[in-house]
Amino acid sequence: MSDRTGSIHYAKYQESPRLQRFLALMLDGHQRTTREIDRTADIQAVNSAACELRMNGFDVRCIKKSKPAIYQLFGVAQARHLSARLLEEKAAA
Repeated sequence: MSDRTGSIHYAKYQESPRLQRFLALMLDGHQRTTREIDRTADIQAVNSAACELRMNGFDVRCIKKSKPAIYQLFGVAQARHLSARLLEEKAAA
């Protein structure tokens, strides 16, 4: 049994079309409801996907937790740069 507790498993951005769709939608910096994200980017578990993006270095935040929850990407320029770098690293591998 592992001594590690509290760790989560998450998809790598460069390997996940789901996370790439989510980020592409959020790259304009606008606020989006969970319903809008679900319908537009086909992301059902928005809170989980947002957590996975954060684990990959993107600053996606839930800015309103009551229903409907609202998410926003902060640091859009940095997110564009990080996305490009991660995808370039995958292409080079």
